[in-house]
Amino acid sequence: MKVLLINPPDDLRAVIGSGANLIMPIEPLGLLYVAAAAREAGHEVFVMDAFVEKLSQEDVVRRIAEIAPNVVGMTTFTSCGGIVYELGRAIRERMPEVPVVLGNVQAAVYAEAYLKNGACDLVVHGEGEYVFLKVLDTLQEGSRDFSSVPEVSFIKDGVFVKNQAEGRIEDLGRVPFPARDLVDQAHYDLPAVSNIPYEGSRDRRGKHMFTSRGCPNRCTFCTVHHSRRQRAVDAVRAVDEMEMLVNEYNAGYIFMMDSLFVARKKRVLEICDEIRRRNLSFAWGCEAHVRFVDAELIRAMDAAGCHDMAFGIESGVQRLLDAVKKNTTPAMVAEAVSCVRKNSDIKVSGLFILGLPGETKKDSLETIRFACSLPLHMAQFSVLVPYPGSDIYYELSQRGEIDTGVSPDGALRPEVWRRYSSYVSYTDNEPIWVTPTLSAAELKALQKKALRRFYFRPSRFIAQAKRLSLRNLPVMVKTAFDTFF
Repeated sequence: MKVLLINPPDDLRAVIGSGANLIMPIEPLGLLYVAAAAREAGHEVFVMDAFVEKLSQEDVVRRIAEIAPNVVGMTTFTSCGGIVYELGRAIRERMPEVPVVLGNVQAAVYAEAYLKNGACDLVVHGEGEYVFLKVLDTLQEGSRDFSSVPEVSFIKDGVFVKNQAEGRIEDLGRVPFPARDLVDQAHYDLPAVSNIPYEGSRDRRGKHMFTSRGCPNRCTFCTVHHSRRQRAVDAVRAVDEMEMLVNEYNAGYIFMMDSLFVARKKRVLEICDEIRRRNLSFAWGCEAHVRFVDAELIRAMDAAGCHDMAFGIESGVQRLLDAVKKNTTPAMVAEAVSCVRKNSDIKVSGLFILGLPGETKKDSLETIRFACSLPLHMAQFSVLVPYPGSDIYYELSQRGEIDTGVSPDGALRPEVWRRYSSYVSYTDNEPIWVTPTLSAAELKALQKKALRRFYFRPSRFIAQAKRLSLRNLPVMVKTAFDTFF
């Protein structure tokens, strides 16, 4: 079959304002994994990244007509959920013979609404590589009865149906590398200034990859691989992909997209040993957790080229950490950050959330104070967003405290999803939810205050100023003004 997979357009400026200038253009790896599996199975596969190409809805529909696929698949994020809704309806109206399949967390949470409002023919839940192959097999047989396909939703005889069978992939080693050759690599590189410590290179590219799926933690604000245990490829397989990115894609920096790269110390040590054994030369970064680092691990990662590490710290208030099931303490955070700084040259970033359930202004100020007390290179201060798929989202929606974008009669109001933004202070939008102990205006002001307090200290201000260059100065000055004021 001729398969077209689409990373849809997304108006990030409507969601996060000039904060979009700091966003890295990342290959749509989820789609590229699905593309690789479909191609390996013998299908003819095309990938359209409408986001990085800045295509309009009309551009996308026109290109679909030119490619004339047998099926269209689209990934769906909250920020572009409304665009996918409109685009799916347009495709089905103009090309009713072409089934539209949606995937990713946003599509899974709103599957019934998307299907009943005519935005798609099928929704894939969970990991899509081999579920999608079964969808293609069904379509190839001339059928649209997906009753035997695991982890999909569809409409049958006017009734919403969700198949519950598990579609999780246990052996990630059998999944082929993402089909990166199906997208134009000129679109993907690290910007000169971004929200990570690595500054980029004019000679070599920045790339992204996964070595695992799932996370052992159960933070209530997170949607990533919810309720799924972590599965990982072995060290040799992980470094095979790194070596391929270095040799074939000129990668000088690779960010590990794993929800928690350091969860298994033995495997990380093996990866570090394998990088050194092959004498690979590249810098890399990852997200970590304060409970999973020690001096031995940090020294090994440093020796293997680790450049930066981000800890999800969230808050400096124990009561708030406990409420979101973070399973950490401020003392553990301080010890972990100190461990990295004492045993390596790895640059450490802290990720904080303001406006957690029950948070007061005093709590927010304590989190800001705590952030500034740590020897961090960078910090991000997000506003809590009850993203669809998280425990907090379901709790608030069940209590009627959040606008989900779905009306009582089942109609979708996708414009609501633009308010699901962790950087709402960059825009005129109101946050989708604010804890009752803070107002929206207070929360937006606290986000800017946090950034000013952290980055207006001499050492941090000078370090960030050094990252600027004349070629990006106007954009970054505007971004900085919107960030701090």
